[in-house]
Amino acid sequence: MDEDRLRWIYSATNDDELRDRYQLWAIEYDSDLASMGWRAPWAAAERVVHHAGGNARVLDAGCGTGLVGLALHERGVRRLVGFDLSRAMLDLARARSVYDDVVEGSLLDPLPFEGGSFDAVVSVGVFTHGHVGPAGLAGLPTVIRPGGFLTMTFRDDTIDALGHGAELRRMESEGVLRLVERTEPEQLILEGGIGADMRVWIWVVS
Repeated sequence: MDEDRLRWIYSATNDDELRDRYQLWAIEYDSDLASMGWRAPWAAAERVVHHAGGNARVLDAGCGTGLVGLALHERGVRRLVGFDLSRAMLDLARARSVYDDVVEGSLLDPLPFEGGSFDAVVSVGVFTHGHVGPAGLAGLPTVIRPGGFLTMTFRDDTIDALGHGAELRRMESEGVLRLVERTEPEQLILEGGIGADMRVWIWVVS
């Protein structure tokens, strides 16, 4: 049933549909993804701390139930804000007691944070099938201070197919972002027993 739910989530066509589906999935989300070998939160958290340091103020964009926040907290990060579309997911994230605050909203709308107010933004498993399209990328650098870091995960089979790669390259060409690391592909989730290659990408913000 866990993989059926993932396909169901991937098939969402808009924010309202995605929000409603996560409201229903929230309680079983962690156990379902654990059964699928979901390791991306820990892979991303390690790179956030490597580049931004343990004292960084971090926005977890699309935080879900807070697995990335938990992984960051385990690595000593104590200044965390979670942001997500689903209230049910945010309630579970808040209950982990690793976030200073959790905020409900869409990455497709202007972000409700002051410009340059974070040392780093991390977004894991958010820019993928049925989730946030390329238009959701533009707001992320605006809330990161100059010299801060944007850390994201992408599946190798979707980053260009869904248009995220082209938008990120445009932002690089305009001097908004500079790529500083792209990890080697790892199978950070199993779907139908088959690993999907994913990478952690890290940019510094100009």
